[in-house]
Amino acid sequence: MVQQIIANGREKVVNRQIHRLFWKSLLTAKPQIVIWFFTRPPAFAVLHAIIPLYVAYALQAIITRHFDQVGHYLAVIAGLAVLHAILWTVGGLVASKLGEISGQHLQMAVIKNYLGKDYDFYANNYAGSISGQALRLRDAFQEYSGAAFLQIPKYIVIITASFAVLAAKSLPLAMITFVCVAIILGFTYMISLWRFKYRRKLSDVASNVDGKIGDALSNAITVKTFAAEQYELASLSKPLAKFNRVQYISWITSIPADVGRNSLAMAATVLLLFGTSQLYQQNKIALAMVILVQLYVLRLVTLATEIAEFTKTYERTMSAAYNAVKTMMVAPVITDVQRPKTITASDKLVLKLTNVTFKYGKRAAVRDVSLTVQPGTKVGVVGYSGSGKTTLTRLLLRFMDTSAGTIELAGVDIRDLRQSQLRSLISYVPQEPLLFHRSIAENIGYGITGCTRAEIEAAGKAAYVDEFIADLPYGYDTLVGEKGIKLSGGQRQRVAIARAILRNAPILVLDEATSALDSRSEQYIQKALWNLMKGRTALVVAHRLSTIQRMDTIIVMDGGTIIESGTHEELIERPDGVYAGLWEHQSGGYISPEKTAH
Repeated sequence: MVQQIIANGREKVVNRQIHRLFWKSLLTAKPQIVIWFFTRPPAFAVLHAIIPLYVAYALQAIITRHFDQVGHYLAVIAGLAVLHAILWTVGGLVASKLGEISGQHLQMAVIKNYLGKDYDFYANNYAGSISGQALRLRDAFQEYSGAAFLQIPKYIVIITASFAVLAAKSLPLAMITFVCVAIILGFTYMISLWRFKYRRKLSDVASNVDGKIGDALSNAITVKTFAAEQYELASLSKPLAKFNRVQYISWITSIPADVGRNSLAMAATVLLLFGTSQLYQQNKIALAMVILVQLYVLRLVTLATEIAEFTKTYERTMSAAYNAVKTMMVAPVITDVQRPKTITASDKLVLKLTNVTFKYGKRAAVRDVSLTVQPGTKVGVVGYSGSGKTTLTRLLLRFMDTSAGTIELAGVDIRDLRQSQLRSLISYVPQEPLLFHRSIAENIGYGITGCTRAEIEAAGKAAYVDEFIADLPYGYDTLVGEKGIKLSGGQRQRVAIARAILRNAPILVLDEATSALDSRSEQYIQKALWNLMKGRTALVVAHRLSTIQRMDTIIVMDGGTIIESGTHEELIERPDGVYAGLWEHQSGGYISPEKTAH
């Protein structure tokens, strides 16, 4: 019971946030909203209230044989039709612009929020599920906007005008109509609350299915490599079956809702038709007014049913938006301080780690690491897999914060810097090259504002990208495919290195930057990297020891801590040292797999 209350409270918070997000986006187009207010609602009033009234007057004139008045009423109706067309057209143009402006704002707000999430958030969530949430939120916003500026205003105009006309002709009939409509709408509201939990569950299940499908499709080459198509289909069958089952339940819950609502509507129609006939029999209203009143009565009853259908759309809209907005409400753990400090590339960028510890849960991936790197110093980092090397680079980039200890740059704790500024001072090349489904030129120049084509190609040449670029159909304009799938591993790595060269940051962090290169390419790349590292600080993680042989200092990590440090020559002179053992057992420059297994 307590958990249910907490869950309901959480849902209310998320729902309020959905409304807040949507209206914040809509209100970015205030001038368009003002113009819309003076065009579309009047257009609704003309079409649904004023024109029917003059039609009734014309019918009354025909019935009473006052044909001289018919022409006047027809002229008024024609004029109102023209007025409606003008108001509707202007309102439509303004509403379209409103949708364009607010939609742009919403999508930018969502992407900005998602990109602001932590490294850990993306490591623990399906990318397909997250992107699916964003797309469903966009569609939900379009439906929400349509409701706010089309359906709801129409309902308000029709209800207000209808009750006004009915009250003017017969107050008792208006009261009976009001009670009937209130009962239908009350039933609709209660049944929608009952159905809402099923729509919400359907949205949750759909998000999970999106994530699993996206995961399978984004790794389609791996699936094919392992001939695992049937395996993936089998693994998807259970979540898909659950989705279809939940969807089926959601569908059948609409049956009692529809039957109950339609039954109430029919009962109300019979009751109101009987009341109208009694008023006519008592000569309290004219025949034309009988038609008009019954028209409004039927419209109100029909409108109640239409509003019920609208609640289905509302349920679908809020359910579609729920997971995306819930994701947006996940606050990042890694945040900037309110008053960040500032350093520049021209400062003395001494990198200092003091008693740095980082834990994944209870397991310490890095333990009590202390290291000082002077500007321009090249430091190699080696060790067996799982020794904490890559974790160290992520801490430096502040993808995660230390569990204990500090990392300082130019005497400033990196937690006191803006994350964007810290990372602007670092060129990072990871184990897996991070390429977008864009051209090679766009990938090399990524994140570097104002770089020229000549600078991009010069960086490509320095990283030996031009060695394979001539073989591609469109040269530097060739699209590389999702995650760079059209390029080989070595080619992707060279593009990533070219990006680091062009970035020209004072600090380089290379995490196995040459691991995907053949020996010939590695020789070229090492020359380029050494030219790049001149006058810059470099932290180079490597399994291939030949990569870090010429470093100023080499640190050896094991179990998350530094166990040895020194130059290559100093370390191999220690016969019982780990580095000397690695050097002795390496094969082709790699750490021996036999040694790694121990």
